[in-house]
Amino acid sequence: MTGFVDVCALADLANGKHCAFTVEGRPILIFRINNDLHAIENRCSHMDWPLDGGRQVGCTIICRSHGARFDIRTGKVLGGPAVDPVKSFEVRKRDDRIEVKT
Repeated sequence: MTGFVDVCALADLANGKHCAFTVEGRPILIFRINNDLHAIENRCSHMDWPLDGGRQVGCTIICRSHGARFDIRTGKVLGGPAVDPVKSFEVRKRDDRIEVKT
């Protein structure tokens, strides 16, 4: 693991939304919910599809391809067909910037 990497301005990510980034070669989705930040791998563990653009309901992201559901706080599978979690990343706000630990 490396340290935190600057990704974007906090103002670039509206509350209740998510956005995809590539951080040090990793596809990552960052979420802002109730002004809390969360980050997970941007790929469904079922068929390796991007989760970006999937429906976000509360703290759940739903894969747009086959409907697998993941907890955006932990990467845990909440509903199949996926059985494996996705990696979650530590994320923080620093000086009105969003940083992810890779």
